[in-house]
Amino acid sequence: MIRNLSLVLSLVLLAGIIVPVYAQTNSEHVVINEVDINPPGNDATSISEWVEIYNPTNSDVDLGGWKIASTTVLKKTMTIPDGTIIKPGQFLTYSYQSVWFTDSNEMVELRDKNGVVVDKTPLIADIQNDFKSWQRLFDGYDFDSSDDWKFATSTAGSSNGKILETKASDEVTVTASTDKSSYLFGQTATITGSVSKEVFIVKPFFQSEPIKVEISGPNYFQSLKLYPDLNLKYKTTLNLHQVLGIKEGEYTVSVFYAGASAKTNFSVGYELLEQKTKDDSSLSIITDKSQYIPGQLVSITGVTSETIPFEGMKLTVKDPQGKVVSSGNLYPTKDKFSTSLFLTTVNPVYGTYEVYAEYFDKSALIYFDVNKDVKENVPISLWTDKEVYGLGETVNITGRLNDKWVDSFDLEIVQTKNLSLGGSTGGGSTLKILDVVRLDGDSKFKYSFKIPQSDTRLGGYSIKVSKDIGSATKFIQVVKDPSTYVKSNVPLTVFTDKTLYEFGLDKKIIITGQIANTVSRASFETAPVKVTILTEDGKPLQIIGSSDAGKLSTSGVSIGYDFTAIPESSGIFTVTTELSKLIFSEGKYTVQAKYEGLSASTSFETANSLDLKDGAILSLDKEVYGLGETVRLTGIFPPLADKFPVISITKPDGSRSDFGAVIDDQRFSFDWKTPIAEKTQNLKIDDKERDVKKSNFGIYKIKVSTASESKVLFFKVSPDPENDTLSKTPIFVTTEKSLYKAGEKLKVVGNIIKRTQGDSGQGLVVPERVSIKVVDGKFPYKQIHESSVYPSQGGDFTSLFELPATIFAEGSYTVKATYANTRTETTFSVVNDFTFGVDAPLSLLLFTGKSEYYPGDVVEISGKPNKLIYLEKFEVSVAKKTGSEITCGSFICGKSHGPVTTIRPSSSGTFTYQFTIPSSPSAIGSYEALVDADFEAKSIKFNVVEKPKTPTLDTLIEKENRLSEDAISIFTAEKTVNDQTVAPRVISGSLITPTRGDESNVNLKVSSESGVCIIGTDADCLVSESTRKPGQIYDVVEVDGMSLNVRYSGPDVRLEKFSILPESSDAFLSDANWNVEIIKDDQASRFYYKITYKTLE
Repeated sequence: MIRNLSLVLSLVLLAGIIVPVYAQTNSEHVVINEVDINPPGNDATSISEWVEIYNPTNSDVDLGGWKIASTTVLKKTMTIPDGTIIKPGQFLTYSYQSVWFTDSNEMVELRDKNGVVVDKTPLIADIQNDFKSWQRLFDGYDFDSSDDWKFATSTAGSSNGKILETKASDEVTVTASTDKSSYLFGQTATITGSVSKEVFIVKPFFQSEPIKVEISGPNYFQSLKLYPDLNLKYKTTLNLHQVLGIKEGEYTVSVFYAGASAKTNFSVGYELLEQKTKDDSSLSIITDKSQYIPGQLVSITGVTSETIPFEGMKLTVKDPQGKVVSSGNLYPTKDKFSTSLFLTTVNPVYGTYEVYAEYFDKSALIYFDVNKDVKENVPISLWTDKEVYGLGETVNITGRLNDKWVDSFDLEIVQTKNLSLGGSTGGGSTLKILDVVRLDGDSKFKYSFKIPQSDTRLGGYSIKVSKDIGSATKFIQVVKDPSTYVKSNVPLTVFTDKTLYEFGLDKKIIITGQIANTVSRASFETAPVKVTILTEDGKPLQIIGSSDAGKLSTSGVSIGYDFTAIPESSGIFTVTTELSKLIFSEGKYTVQAKYEGLSASTSFETANSLDLKDGAILSLDKEVYGLGETVRLTGIFPPLADKFPVISITKPDGSRSDFGAVIDDQRFSFDWKTPIAEKTQNLKIDDKERDVKKSNFGIYKIKVSTASESKVLFFKVSPDPENDTLSKTPIFVTTEKSLYKAGEKLKVVGNIIKRTQGDSGQGLVVPERVSIKVVDGKFPYKQIHESSVYPSQGGDFTSLFELPATIFAEGSYTVKATYANTRTETTFSVVNDFTFGVDAPLSLLLFTGKSEYYPGDVVEISGKPNKLIYLEKFEVSVAKKTGSEITCGSFICGKSHGPVTTIRPSSSGTFTYQFTIPSSPSAIGSYEALVDADFEAKSIKFNVVEKPKTPTLDTLIEKENRLSEDAISIFTAEKTVNDQTVAPRVISGSLITPTRGDESNVNLKVSSESGVCIIGTDADCLVSESTRKPGQIYDVVEVDGMSLNVRYSGPDVRLEKFSILPESSDAFLSDANWNVEIIKDDQASRFYYKITYKTLE
């Protein structure tokens, strides 16, 4: 760890006193505030790397059991001792071991005692080996971004700086400045500034507020009027000539704008005045390491911010007994002092040494330790930084010759076993490195090599250093995932690479084991390991020989199916066998390993999920495609299926294209691109029918055939694939509306999946029609209408039917559609306002949509006679009432006062007239519409009222962040804020699962106060999957008598989000507790939520 002592004097400020207001940091938890992963010196020989922890909260935090961990390569983890308390605003600095962190691609994590990551750094690197560290921009500054950090001179144990809080104001502000603080006669002063917003004067006429600039000085005054530009800035110049009245002295510029003001000063003279700000000097000293042993060299460096000519730095070094061991004067080179001190090996003094530096009126102090040189009781010591490595990692080897001295060692690194190779006894290409390592003066040495990024480099490695005086050997392991590797202390272990093997998916079974202590025989050979595979009933797997072919079975007597493996020097052994149906059947097996009286076993299963007794499985990547998109077809066939299936694609126009494919290992895939453009060609079916446009849009059929079976799938090509869907029913029919009025036209729409009617080579193929019938919904279900229509090339069809008032009485009716012996039906209803019978008097019925309207609205006036009679016309007039008319109830006494419009009745005798109300305020009042129908003249009244002002809605948002609890209660209720009543409108929540792979095991559940599950994966929850579908983003659910819009991202995602709000745009959430449960085990998660309130002004 770099230790330095900096003495910083106070700053001399020429400006006025500034009283800053320091804002609280945004972090709500203890953070990693600063980290130095590569301080000066050799990190491998000294404990010098450090991490600074900071508490930005307002309460004490117990750090006992917390961990500070490296997450890359080394992954060394330090545990903070129990009882460690960090107080609010306190800094704690920790060092751990040598080479705690790597110098590149390092990420440091702070974990609580439950292992939950509280804070972490971004990926950082430091290869400069200097006094700089990675530190937050300000203490506790945490927005979960790499931009929160900077690489700067370290400030271990002290502040990185505080955030200066600025309070926003709606008041108008103005600034003013000059380009220089002093000028010479004849120069030009430039005055610039800005305003916070533009202000306008309304009276006596509309205009922009001017900026008033007043310049005053010795016997001088000038007033200017300026206006802000589009960027709210202004600029002017002043010529400083003596003939213009400018005299030597100080000038003041005063700027006024909309009640705001600003001032600045400048001077004019024959000589420029320079203002200087003096910074206090500082002195610091450091050593290259914090710990040494006798015989090493201590490097001492001093740094000053101000060099004094001919002044030397007096340096004194004292041992633990207070005796001066070195002293003298040092002179700087480029603001830096440096020297070195040799620690004698003759009667060394162990303990803490003091280094004191004095330079002019500054001083600095630092300490270092001298420890005994402890050696192992072996001739040669050999270490590696880890026992287990991953592919691509660097192995760092260190060692020492303890009781003799030579200049070098021979180094041999050999890959003893390649786990990725096949064969029952291993073998193949292995890694081997032969090199020479040089010893330092203290008989230490180091060497490093990088493991190649290849599966062939998995396995055990032997590292050996040797010379005539002796040798030392070290074994390491290279595995795919070092974090999950656990070295066993069991004398003999055996395991398989998988617990379940699939025929067709897996090609081989790899059996691996390890012997804790290998045994060598007198003949110098290594004792072998016998590996036997047992069936589920405990009997050895055997081979039964026959004259024509060899088969394997679990019965009979013949050659046992077992193996012999030779363990490597590290004790690891490997056996590989083929997973074949001729050897294994579906079931459970046991692997038994025996070695020199030791025994171990493990089990595995074999399964055949590709048996496919029900035939092939085919699938498309989606159902609806656009033009020019690629259709991806994949399939799995039974083991004995034909290897070359035929794929046929039938287009909506009936044309067909055939393709081939190859089945490889029971699987195949096939890509086909949809047409890139729509067709424009027309096709005439026959002389009596209309031209039919051939289209590339519609339903396509794809058929996959082999000698033993065939499968059919459908997909659709649509101009709007995002919002379109594929109907898989052979025929579908519906009506445009579910309710009609008598006299309207019934529109029937539907679609079909076209039936293949033969190939083009078989002659003319007449398209089949869709038969449509409209029948009464009551017994005896009399047929009223019938039609036969040709479907379009895409399978769509439509038909129109009249609904005469004399035939269609009020009630329900059925539409039946038939295509190729497939039937379907739908229902619709009819309302009939006509009166039938000789006793009912003839009268005119009038209607308006409502009784009150606003200026600018459109009034729709409709009417009809209550009986079916023939009418030539309706005459309609609308007039505003003035109060002087004489009325006779619902009948007008006299003629209409407004313009008359003649309207022809519809076939059912009805009419509709639209009257547009003027938008001006003078349109407010009472109106009367007169309708003359020959047999009767009748009126209807409506009022035009002033449109109420739309209430202004303000938004207030309350947030809660980084909640780790399993159960959260969210309370929504009306409240008063700043004398305004606000009500909850929206609840939004986000669940973050930081560890990739845990998202399927971490989900949320949202319930109402009454216990109704609104969102969740349970079967009784109202919303359990993503609500985002073609044309919608919300699901509407009914909860406790209120209709709610629910938006949900769906489960099993790393960022699970939801929103709940009333369906009505002017409604609010009720006063209630909303319960959120985080469904998980011990996985880490963070929950965020916010409540959006609305207030009426």
